[in-house]
Amino acid sequence: MMARRPDPPTVQGTVVLIGGTGDVGGRLVRLLVDHTAARIVLVSRTGAGAGDRVEALRLDIAGRDAAGKLPPGATVVNLTEATPPSVAAEIVRNGGRFLETSASPDYLTALRRDVPEGGGPGTAVLCVGTAPGLSTLMAAELLRDTEADRVDIGLELGMGRHYGQAATEWSIGALGRPYRLSDSASTLVAPGALRRLFAFGRNSRARPALGIGFAVDGVADGSGSGPPALVRTFLAIDPPLVTRAVGLLLRLGLGPVLSRRKRGVTRALGRLPELGQARTRIAVEVRDSDGSVIASRHVSAGDQAEVTAAMILATIRALSGSDRQMPGLSTIVDHLTFAGALNDLRLLLPRMAVETWSTGRIGGNP
Repeated sequence: MMARRPDPPTVQGTVVLIGGTGDVGGRLVRLLVDHTAARIVLVSRTGAGAGDRVEALRLDIAGRDAAGKLPPGATVVNLTEATPPSVAAEIVRNGGRFLETSASPDYLTALRRDVPEGGGPGTAVLCVGTAPGLSTLMAAELLRDTEADRVDIGLELGMGRHYGQAATEWSIGALGRPYRLSDSASTLVAPGALRRLFAFGRNSRARPALGIGFAVDGVADGSGSGPPALVRTFLAIDPPLVTRAVGLLLRLGLGPVLSRRKRGVTRALGRLPELGQARTRIAVEVRDSDGSVIASRHVSAGDQAEVTAAMILATIRALSGSDRQMPGLSTIVDHLTFAGALNDLRLLLPRMAVETWSTGRIGGNP
C-alpha cells in the first residue's frame, strides 16, 4: 500500500477571496476554517460575508487602487472575472500570491500579458480548480508519460442541483464565444462545431459532448505560455438529453443569443427541476497521429463546487509547504501532481467518493 504523503505545514497568514460570497467561495471558506489557521478576508462590493474567523472587506475590485487596499503579502484567490488583470499584476509585484480559477482563454491571455510585465517577487498561479485545474493535471501528466502530441479533455457536469450564478452564467456565455484550438491557430471554432463521444463511467456507454473554449495553459509544458500540443475540450451535461438539446440550439445558431441573455437564462434554469446527478466526471484521452487513442485517464467525483473549493485549498497548501519560490507566472502543474491532488481531495472531502482509473499504456506500464 502506497504511503500517504505527509501533510504540508498548516496554512497561516491571510487568504483573500475576491468574489468569495458565491457558491464556490462559501465552500472554500468552510474548508479554510476547518483545515487552516489563516485569517480569511472576503472581498465584495457589499461587504457581506463576515462570520467566525472571516472578515468582510467592502471594495470594488475594479475601482481605483483596489489592489493597494488588499492586505499586503496575502494569498489572493480570484473567483470572478470582474477582477482586472492589472490587479493580479500589482499583487505579484508587491510580493503576494494570486490564484486564478477562470476557464476563459481570453481572460488568461490578458493575465499572461500583464503579470510578466509587472515583474515582482510574488507568484501567480493559473488554472486552479476542477476544470481547468484537476483536468489540467490529468492531461499534462498523461501527455508527458505517453509523449503524444494531441489530447482530448471531456468534462461532464451533472444537473443534480442548481449551481451558483457566476458558474452558470459563464457556461451559458461560453456557448456564444468562438475559440481557437491553440494560441497559434488563426481559425476560430464555433462552440459545438466539434462533437464526440466519451465514456465517462467505468464500463459505461459513451455519451455525447460538445467542443467548447476552455483555458488549457500548462497542459503540455507548464510554462503558462500556451501548450504546443493540440488540446481540445468538450463539455457534456448529465442527463445526456440536455447535451443533445444544447447541441440542437447551437446547430440552429442560437449560441450568441443565449450568451447575450445569459443572466435571464440563468434565472430561468434556477426555476426548473433539478435533473441528473450532482457529480463531476473527467475523461482525458491522448491520441497518436492517426487519431487512435493511446491511453486515457478518468476521474469521477462529486459536486463540482466542492471539488473546486478543495482543489483551491490543495494549491494553497502546496504553496505554503514548498521551500521553493516561483516568482512570476505559473500554472497548477508547477505546484501540484495528479496524485497529490487526489490525496488532498480525499483528505479534505472525506465523505465524497473520488474514483480514478486509466486505460492503455502510461509511462510504459499497462
